[in-house]
Amino acid sequence: MKNLNYTVLRFIKEQSLLMAGERVLVACSGGVDSVALLHFMATHQRELGIEVGAVHIDHMLRGEESAEDGLLVEQLCKTLGVPFFGRNVPVPQLLKEGGGNVQDVCRTGRYALFTELMQEEAYPILATAHHAEDQLETVLMQVTKGRKPAGMPVKRKTGGGMLIRPFLPVMKDSLYAYTFEHQLQYREDPSNESDAYMRNRFRHHLLPFILEENPAAAKNAVKISGWLQEDEELLSELAMEQYERIVDFSEEGIVSVEKELFSRIHPALQRRIITLVLRYIYNGETLPVPYNSTLINELLFHISEQSGNVSISLPHGYRLLREYDQLTFVREPKQPDEVLRKQLPKRVWTEIGNGLSFFWTDVEDAAEALHMDADDIFYVDLPDSAFPLSVRKREEGDRILLHGMSHPKRLSRLFIDEKVPMTERDRLPVIVTAQDRVCAIPGLRYGVAFSRNRTERSNYIVSLRKF
Repeated sequence: MKNLNYTVLRFIKEQSLLMAGERVLVACSGGVDSVALLHFMATHQRELGIEVGAVHIDHMLRGEESAEDGLLVEQLCKTLGVPFFGRNVPVPQLLKEGGGNVQDVCRTGRYALFTELMQEEAYPILATAHHAEDQLETVLMQVTKGRKPAGMPVKRKTGGGMLIRPFLPVMKDSLYAYTFEHQLQYREDPSNESDAYMRNRFRHHLLPFILEENPAAAKNAVKISGWLQEDEELLSELAMEQYERIVDFSEEGIVSVEKELFSRIHPALQRRIITLVLRYIYNGETLPVPYNSTLINELLFHISEQSGNVSISLPHGYRLLREYDQLTFVREPKQPDEVLRKQLPKRVWTEIGNGLSFFWTDVEDAAEALHMDADDIFYVDLPDSAFPLSVRKREEGDRILLHGMSHPKRLSRLFIDEKVPMTERDRLPVIVTAQDRVCAIPGLRYGVAFSRNRTERSNYIVSLRKF
């Protein structure tokens, strides 16, 4: 294991992952990878000059079996003399109440708790146990999805501070050997054997073939993805320099660029400058990858044309004008909605847009509501002061508190995660309380006050109908 110790310590130093005096929280599931990482970090505390703690998140998907994973991690922490923090994410309940993808709900809940714990316990660094084969899987998945094969970053900002991956240069068999040498107990998650997940399919069927062809393929993926990340960082810096040099902003927020200056820039930077402009005019929102790529290609094609004026429609009511060698991004005048905001009266079916009707009443009338011709029904836990509810379109800064989250989520970020097309985002109905707090986006996601199961705190019932 001298080779593993040397490889990881050198990697930490080369990548500047840790500084003396830092407090590091190790995410430990109880599997072989994270158990090895926790042991490594704890036994190298003095050499690295750091303080180590461990966090285990139980997603509560396997009952007693997953609870025992936490007990194993807690016992290891006692043996190593490091603080242990155990947290739960009730994924089955969250899926029942709000639906969604199992992996997405697990990841969202897990990282929300990581962020919360890092802030509460003053751990600015979170360490995860991703290794070389994980990186190869990620690169292959990115290629399959048509994305840049840059892999996982060695380090990145996270809500609570910085996330690092010190085991990226290490192969999986080295981690098994490490736990064997140090007589460490670990647990295998049965879900890792399921081909229901894309990553597992790559792991079970593609990686064995690739590694048989070239055992160094995973380490090569780590090396090449690292170079690509460095290249991307440099190109982004160069693009920002050009962006600040050639892009002008009027007091009214109109963005303009001189076509001649833009055309002199390398195409690799042109694409990034267009992306920066789009992020500016869309207030930091990131377009879904396929749509983003198509839109940027279309813009570059029309910008490069040599003659004539061009007007190109963009999402969200924006337009690119090419006139007299000047590129201008303008927003078209917003057409007034017939009804900007509409109250939802009690016990009345009300059309709220997007092909939906909304009905609400007291929970005591549940029997009546349940027998209605409704497509969806929710029990609601909101105070009387929150009523009457209203429906409107989304507004700048809107947020919603979802099941499993400790902080409200921006609607702009939610729409990105849910892959809602830009052209549809302003059409979705948003349900708000009397205090104008978003509590639901019908047909998409529902806030913590909404549940498909009645509880002791349920005081209202909501029905939705498609027409």
